[in-house]
Amino acid sequence: MKGIDDSLQRHVTGIRVDANETVATGHVMRCITIAKQLARLGEKVLFFTADEYAAELLTQADMEYVCLHTAWNHMEEETDILRAKLQESGCGKLLVDSYQATVKYFEGLKDVCKIIYIDDCFEAVYPVDMVINYNAYHVRFPYEKAYEGKAKLLLGTAYVPLREEFGYDGERVGSGKVQVLLSSGGGDLCNALPGILSAAMEDDFLGQAVFHTVVGGFNRNVEELEHIARQHENVKLHYQVNHMAKLMGECTVAVSAAGTMLFELSAMRVPTVFFVSADNQQYDQEFFAKEGRMLFAGDIREDREECVRNVCSKLKEILEDGTMRRRMGQKLHEVTDGKGARRVAGEIAGL
Repeated sequence: MKGIDDSLQRHVTGIRVDANETVATGHVMRCITIAKQLARLGEKVLFFTADEYAAELLTQADMEYVCLHTAWNHMEEETDILRAKLQESGCGKLLVDSYQATVKYFEGLKDVCKIIYIDDCFEAVYPVDMVINYNAYHVRFPYEKAYEGKAKLLLGTAYVPLREEFGYDGERVGSGKVQVLLSSGGGDLCNALPGILSAAMEDDFLGQAVFHTVVGGFNRNVEELEHIARQHENVKLHYQVNHMAKLMGECTVAVSAAGTMLFELSAMRVPTVFFVSADNQQYDQEFFAKEGRMLFAGDIREDREECVRNVCSKLKEILEDGTMRRRMGQKLHEVTDGKGARRVAGEIAGL
């Protein structure tokens, strides 16, 4: 256990989340964002993780945490351990952000504290006190009917938990040279980054652009990326990025895997080409590709080569059309105001 205040003067909100080579770091990052807003409201926050993989992220954010030393993908097995830790630390509320959580898991915890669940898949009706789905596609699922009288619902893009740095309000200023932001999550399981960079460097037009490539902490292809960067001076690798909004603001366009980063790019009004690389991203296509907000390049798991070709062709399409870029920027500005984390924290604090 790391640094728990024994006095427990403030109410304690626990947060159960993981990050590793399989689980995207975005889960921990959005929870940290909510945690910081909770702290501003006087709540004490304590993270719980299955293992130490997320320790560096939490330590960098100055977050207190408890490592349960359990299997992240068998959460039901940790119930007794977590119950004891929740009671020991005085947690009155627990925010859970994991696709591994089950109805049985929550049933084993619900008598210890109030439970909030970030659920963007609607695979079951969970015995919790609050459900959060900040995605626009929440309308596909019957949340209101299923949870009527059972749980408070925070639905829609008003609750997107973005860091304050994304509360952008102003015109973006380019540097003159085309700057492309390239990201594929913390692990890049489909090896998208090397594929896209290699194809772009072989293209006469794209090969002239600067590619700012975000290398996630769990990326297993770092050596391949570093090899490409040594061969091409216009490929810039960025590790442990703690100024993402600034980096986005300096870029002309972006290429990204679906997920929370699409909301961050929306807040920064960056015209974007995106692709799907995980099951939970499957509905992002419907919203972000609708009305030309962003351009969709496909599911990289189904056909990697075709997806890479689509990324490059659609990237050129955006770069060659200034009117399209301006129109996309206007539509993205309507997606989120960047204040969702503040709203979520307020609702949790008042639960």
